[in-house]
Amino acid sequence: MRKRIASVLLAFLVSACASGEPGEGQLIADPYENVNREIHSFNKGIDTAVVNPASKAYDFVTPALGKFLISNALSHLTLPGAFANHVMQGDLGDAGETLARFTLNTVLGAAGFLDPATEFGADYIETDFGLTLAEWGVGTGAFLELPLFGPSTTRDAVGRVVDSIFVPTGYLVGSDVVWGVRALDLLDTRDRYRALIDDVLYESEDSYRASRNAYIQNRRSVQAGETQIEALPDIFIE
Repeated sequence: MRKRIASVLLAFLVSACASGEPGEGQLIADPYENVNREIHSFNKGIDTAVVNPASKAYDFVTPALGKFLISNALSHLTLPGAFANHVMQGDLGDAGETLARFTLNTVLGAAGFLDPATEFGADYIETDFGLTLAEWGVGTGAFLELPLFGPSTTRDAVGRVVDSIFVPTGYLVGSDVVWGVRALDLLDTRDRYRALIDDVLYESEDSYRASRNAYIQNRRSVQAGETQIEALPDIFIE
């Protein structure tokens, strides 16, 4: 099994490093557009039938304070992975700030449900293994629309696999709880970014092109260290 996983990761990396020129009007090479569009239609159908209604129910039954605590806790769970990626990128300053944030919010913030670290100046610095690969010189590769996972690239698809290793709930609790946390993260994200996601999926003339462009623009901005006003998040379970 390990050899099979390694082979898949290697294939993705080779594909990510492969050269490819974007088509006219495109931000990224999209050689699999026909298949991507079919998967996008499937994902959009899942959002219409399940994710969006469930997130509206979540918003209706969860008080504002509850959503605030949940969002903080979910963000807290990503910090071990962020720390590891900052270290692998050789950015020890951001790694130290991330470690300080994790420590402060764990000790003083009720295990991450509160966020005193921000008041101490230890902000959340976004990163992931896809950005680590970029720092190592791995090319973006082609655009991919992944079933249930949404927009990605060949490089970021590999990053998703590696980032999943750093999620602490996978080691601390049973699989049922892990999936519960992921589902809660999905609903929380869909609720917080409702206006942006609805605009991309249901108000744009071509939702596939709009989601592709928004994803790529956001990833490039994060890679460049730019502050995002509105970033298109992944809207499916990670």
